[in-house]
Amino acid sequence: MSDGLESEELKLAHRQSGVMLGFMLGLLALVVLAQLNMYIGSTALFVVLLPLPFCIIAIRAYLDRQAWALPWVVALWVIVIAICFVMMIIEFTAASSGSTDLWGYAQGLLLLFLCWSMSQRLRLLRHPLFRAWYSGQALAANQNIELLPDEVLASCPHCQSLLAIQPMALNFDERCPMCTEPLVSVESVAQYGEEE
Repeated sequence: MSDGLESEELKLAHRQSGVMLGFMLGLLALVVLAQLNMYIGSTALFVVLLPLPFCIIAIRAYLDRQAWALPWVVALWVIVIAICFVMMIIEFTAASSGSTDLWGYAQGLLLLFLCWSMSQRLRLLRHPLFRAWYSGQALAANQNIELLPDEVLASCPHCQSLLAIQPMALNFDERCPMCTEPLVSVESVAQYGEEE
């Protein structure tokens, strides 16, 4: 993949992750406000609105690629995932105890899917290639990896993690250490077998 194409894909992923975080924070603020309003009344509005200015500033700085914003945005992602996970447990518990109907299970499953989806975005923010692009470093030159004589750099076809592999020793059972998906596809094995 060329650096230009890679940079465009990272730029798109960067913008999408910032917009998604803003949307998730707004949605979560409404849901938490509705839940807290039952317990603490009008004080819930103050509790929910208090952190929102900082969240908006952090997301805007992240979208402008300011260096200080990335760790805060990663922390916000972790907090949002944790809140969604706790809310999922609450929904499942309420549905299991009979205080809500089957809709509680559906909401719990949706929150579980949301946690998984946001975890995938969090992996992007922690990826060294994304961090290098975010900080403005050269993408290909940033990979200071010492290779053995029979190794080459390759990316996992599933998660795009950069790996040092030995192509001549690679077999069908090899799996990516990051996502545990197979590194060699069935189609590649069939094509290699036909060529021999």
